[in-house]
Amino acid sequence: MTIPLPTLRIATLNCLNLALPGRPVYPGWPPYGADEYLAKTQWLAQLLDRLAADFVLLQEVFHAQALSDVLRQTVSQGRQWSFAVPHAGQDNRKPRLGLAWRAPWQPAIDSIVELPPGAAVPVPECGEHRSFARPLLRARVPLVRPCGATTLTLVNVHLKSRRPEFAPGEDEADPRRLARAQLRALLMRAAEAAALRQLVLDELLGATGPLIVAGDFNDEAGAVTTQMIADTSCEADDDVPRAAVLFNALEVEQRRAPGRGREVAYTFLNRGEPERIDHVLVSGQFVPGVHGAIGRVGAVQIFNDHLSERRRPGADQDGIDLARILSDHAAVCVSIVLDTTPS
Repeated sequence: MTIPLPTLRIATLNCLNLALPGRPVYPGWPPYGADEYLAKTQWLAQLLDRLAADFVLLQEVFHAQALSDVLRQTVSQGRQWSFAVPHAGQDNRKPRLGLAWRAPWQPAIDSIVELPPGAAVPVPECGEHRSFARPLLRARVPLVRPCGATTLTLVNVHLKSRRPEFAPGEDEADPRRLARAQLRALLMRAAEAAALRQLVLDELLGATGPLIVAGDFNDEAGAVTTQMIADTSCEADDDVPRAAVLFNALEVEQRRAPGRGREVAYTFLNRGEPERIDHVLVSGQFVPGVHGAIGRVGAVQIFNDHLSERRRPGADQDGIDLARILSDHAAVCVSIVLDTTPS
């Protein structure tokens, strides 16, 4: 269904281990009890209401039923929401990517598991890295405007984490093996970034319409992996390369309204230090001054107040540890203002 709306709100959020109660996730992370699960799903529901987004790209959803329980606790009691979480059945034990969207949108959704042909990379002592650690979620959304219809493609990503990737039998207490394990994690994340770049090129050069790539990149905006995906190497006057560039929505907004620095525009606290590793990258169709633009990035909101709260010593609510309930990532919400000028 095509929806004639002038503004879209696109959000991304890493939920931090959204799983059903009593179900194991990671080693060292005990399953949620009933009270914890209720507190977590209620908190996420309240955050979704605050985001007021049309589309929410979600990471670390272990069970689709858990996301359903979140949506049923929103103000609309789930009536305004639909969702999809490929690969997140009742017995799943891996973090998956999901998408929640408001009625009456009807996106077409698919999942990308394997790296494109030729993109596999050998990882020392572990063989070739051939698949995304968390399969990508892609949604195609028909848009209609007075100046013509098009299809917006959303790609939800959660690249390989910085968590060391130990080979079977390695001594995890050995600092030499730790360095080797960190190398493997970096290689895997870089391989996924390069593979994602191939998919971005297929989308942008295939004339399928505007593209937004968002999610948990596990690297900052200036990191090689993030720049690889966006291809920030082209010059401003290179018209041809710019057709295949992605732009960081926050940086696009800051050109128009500068002044928000690292001290507030962060999405993650790494040992107390602020980092921005959750990004929304947009194609040139949403950047003023780029040929073929059909809209622009409006406001970019970062919901990160809870990051300090969950780290406060002894932080709890009715005996429940807030570090397990509140996400360890901020939510990022971008308003896209579409051009409604008739052609």
